[in-house]
Amino acid sequence: MAKSYRLERASLNLKWDEFIRSSPDSTVFSLSSYLGNAGVRLGLFYCFNADEPRAALVLAESNDGSSAVLDDLIIYSGISYGKPLHRQSRAQQLSERYEIALFIAEELAGHYEHIEFALSPSIIDIRPFLWYRYGEDSGRYQVNTRYTSYLPIADFAAAVSLEDIEVYREASVSRRQQIRYAKRDRVVTEEFRNVDLFIDFFRQTMTRQKEEPSQAKLERMARLVEGLLQADLAKMFVSKTEEGVAGSIAVYAYDQHRAYYLFGASDPAQRDTPTGTAVLWDAFFHFAVMGLTEVDLEGVNSPKRGWFKLSFGGDLRPYYQIYKHE
Repeated sequence: MAKSYRLERASLNLKWDEFIRSSPDSTVFSLSSYLGNAGVRLGLFYCFNADEPRAALVLAESNDGSSAVLDDLIIYSGISYGKPLHRQSRAQQLSERYEIALFIAEELAGHYEHIEFALSPSIIDIRPFLWYRYGEDSGRYQVNTRYTSYLPIADFAAAVSLEDIEVYREASVSRRQQIRYAKRDRVVTEEFRNVDLFIDFFRQTMTRQKEEPSQAKLERMARLVEGLLQADLAKMFVSKTEEGVAGSIAVYAYDQHRAYYLFGASDPAQRDTPTGTAVLWDAFFHFAVMGLTEVDLEGVNSPKRGWFKLSFGGDLRPYYQIYKHE
C-alpha cells in the first residue's frame, strides 16, 4: 500500500461540495446543505494521496465523538471516491479504490471505539472491510446488506399515455390500478411548502403504525426539510382529493444525479383514497421534466414499505452498512 495516504479533518464549505459533486459516488446526503441541517455531530475527512484529495469520508459521530454511529436521517455516508484521474485505466481505478478503502478501514479502527456507516449503492467493493484482520477472532468489521429501489424516469417527460412509461408497465397490478384511480378521481398533485402540516401528517402516520416518533426526531426532520427547501435541494408535494382536501405529502431531496424519496405521510382519514400513490407517481413527472433520469426510493428494508415501493416497478439495489463494535 502507498505510504502517502493520510486522513485530514474537513469542513462543510464550497470546496467540500465541489469534491462531492464531482465524485462518481456522490449523493445528496453528503452535501453541505444536507449535512448542515441534519442536526448531528459530524466526522468529515479527506483522504489525501500526497497533496491531492482522492476520497471524502462522511460519518455521524456519537455526542462525545468517540464512535461513528448510524443516523436515520443520513441514509448513505462513508466514502465518496474522487473522480478517476486522467488516463487512469479501469484496473487502476479499482486498485486505487481498494487501497483507499483499506487505508480508511485501518485508520478508523484506530480512531473510533465503535464504527457504523452506510455506503452508497454505487460502492460495491467492500473487500477491504471484509478482509481487515482476516483470520483473526476479534476486531473485524461486519457487513449488513440493505436494499433500495431505483426507478428510471426519463421516459415520463415525453409520455403520451401510461403505457409509454417503462415502470408503469413493470409495476404491480394493484399499483397500476391505484395510478388509474388517481386519474379517475381527479386527484391533484402540486408543489407545496407547509412543513408543519407535513410533520403533523407524519406524526399521525407513525402513531397509526404504532411507531410513535420522539419530539426530538420530529424537530430534526422539520429543520432538515426546511433547510433543504431553502437550499433548493428538495421538493415537497401534496396530493389532494377532487374536493381539495390534502391527503398525502411527500418530500424528495435531489442532486444532479437523481431524486431521493425522503419522507411520506398521509392523513389517516384519507387512507382509502389514491393520494398515497399519486404523491409519488406525479412527482416522477416533475423530476423528469427537470432533467433527472432516476429516483432512489431510499430503502425497501421492511416488508410493508418494501412491498409498497417495489410495486412501482423499479429495480432492486443493494447497499452496505459497515460495523465494527470491538
